[in-house]
Amino acid sequence: MIETDPHDRTPARTQDDSRPVIHTAADPAAVLHVLIQRRQALLHQESADLKSLRSYADRLAHRLPPQPARTSGPLAGIEILNGSEAAGARLDTMLEAAETEVLILDRATRTAGEAGSTREAGSTRTPRPTGEAGADRIRHLLARGVTVRTVTDRRGTDFPDRAQELVALTGLGLQARIGQSLPTALVLVDRRTCLLPPPPGNDEGGEGAALVIGDRLLHQAALPLFESLWVRATPLGSPGGPLTADQRELLGLLASGLKDETIARRLGVHVHTARRRITRMLEELDADTRFQAGVQAAIRGWLPPHPSPSGERLSTSGGPGSTALANG
Repeated sequence: MIETDPHDRTPARTQDDSRPVIHTAADPAAVLHVLIQRRQALLHQESADLKSLRSYADRLAHRLPPQPARTSGPLAGIEILNGSEAAGARLDTMLEAAETEVLILDRATRTAGEAGSTREAGSTRTPRPTGEAGADRIRHLLARGVTVRTVTDRRGTDFPDRAQELVALTGLGLQARIGQSLPTALVLVDRRTCLLPPPPGNDEGGEGAALVIGDRLLHQAALPLFESLWVRATPLGSPGGPLTADQRELLGLLASGLKDETIARRLGVHVHTARRRITRMLEELDADTRFQAGVQAAIRGWLPPHPSPSGERLSTSGGPGSTALANG
């Protein structure tokens, strides 16, 4: 005897009921009507949810203190600077008046035309419209005893001169970290004044507006933003974990300019295994190319300036190691 579920409303079937199930096509108009009804029900539910949210927002607004009336013009605590010259002049004044601390979010990146330029485009500078607040100005601040903390966008360290300059400045007392996809650039002086440069699209001769903020906006927005990015960023020279002997050997072989096949023979593994290890090393360094990997390894202190296995200097700027990593 076949046991059935008393709540099962499907037609009862016996063991002998082996007739095939025949599916019939439904009326397209009826199906469309059902779909429309379902969509209407969903829209009604969304409308009810929005109405509930609107009521909640109204109740919340009544609990907040009333905002003071504002006249037309810039918001209180915000000064608008039109043009790069005005922004640069204000930055000069701010840095010269700095007494205790300067905080910098540096998302400056180099265009293809700048890639071959000299160190004039310092690795710790803010974008051009802010007045070239680069390595020389930071050295001056450090010499005066001003604490300087910078978070540099990871993309801004792909160029060896910038990376080397960052490392050199840390030797003078700069506290530097590397961040990912910084949302804005800014310079914050003594926790009293903050300059936000014009958008990057206005770098070349544009008249974009820079903002100088202070008062409550600085403490409610700019300072918390910097500190949150600072906490999440990687300290310069911090590897994040010790290298294993195999990783150290692989990095040395890469910096020596050896081809994948030669690296595989040195490691005693198949070339495919060597390439997988190289790929993992690039991922660990958050690098897209071997050239970038060399720069990032130097920043993390994984490539100290001592002879490589082939007798060459481990370098990330114009030396054999740099070329090898770029061409490998």
